[in-house]
Amino acid sequence: MSYFLAFCLALCWGTAFLASKNIVDVLPPYWGAFFRVLAGLLFFIVFFGCRRAKLSCPTRQLWRPWTISALLILLPFAALSWGIQHTVPTIAGIFNGTVPIWSFIAGAILLKGVDRFTWRRAAGVLIGLAGLLIIMRPQWQTALTVPASKMALLGYLALLFMALCYGLGNVLTKKIMVDNTQLNWEANTFHQYLFAAIILCGVSLLTEPTPTLAVFNTKLVLSIISAGVFSSAVAFLLMITLIKRWGATRMASVTYFSPLIAMGTDMLFRGRMPHSAELLGMILIFISLWLIQKPLKTN
Repeated sequence: MSYFLAFCLALCWGTAFLASKNIVDVLPPYWGAFFRVLAGLLFFIVFFGCRRAKLSCPTRQLWRPWTISALLILLPFAALSWGIQHTVPTIAGIFNGTVPIWSFIAGAILLKGVDRFTWRRAAGVLIGLAGLLIIMRPQWQTALTVPASKMALLGYLALLFMALCYGLGNVLTKKIMVDNTQLNWEANTFHQYLFAAIILCGVSLLTEPTPTLAVFNTKLVLSIISAGVFSSAVAFLLMITLIKRWGATRMASVTYFSPLIAMGTDMLFRGRMPHSAELLGMILIFISLWLIQKPLKTN
């Protein structure tokens, strides 16, 4: 059952990048992130309403959902929306595939147990970083001679920031949410989405023009539902379940498949073929993940 849930989670995450690209083709990036969060929030309101879940949260406990919200929703959604304006779903999917690297580093520092450094895992981290540099190399070379290409390089950096947030957020979810019994998971999740929606709405109103109803065509609405409900809310429920069953680092291995799904949707719906540097970098990242995820020998 856990492997089926992992497949569903990979599918949800892998299709998020095409949906996000469709959204920012029409909406400004922060408004795009806001409507994605709003779709997820509305889903949880209905879901928790049917369950008659208690959603109150003591003031002294609000820092927990707010912290996770910042790392798993607010910051990465905004970074993805901004970055994917200047890149493509394939690149976003590959960068998302590095989340286990950052989860491992954060877990080795913050958690005790299996998430610790060894020579093999350190080599895995270095190989993964080499894969990222190979992917980014053509872009920064172009940026040195073509000023307009600098935005694409900044887009890559935004996607890297997205992956860093997810990696740290995965570990802290277990540390301050899953292992915490003072606040039920329904209230925790609801306040995460409510917090992110409020902040993103405020940022959007202050920094971007408000979109009109005329721009909300069928493709945009379906993309918001796909990204907000399936790739965010449903994926969040799957992620929490897998963290409980597998732990943060092993759960993050689901992102093995996200780059492949993102690449497939990019080819199928946008007709873009991956470049050789992207394929080589992705292979190195997969090797990196294998070295990091391979269980340690016990004495």
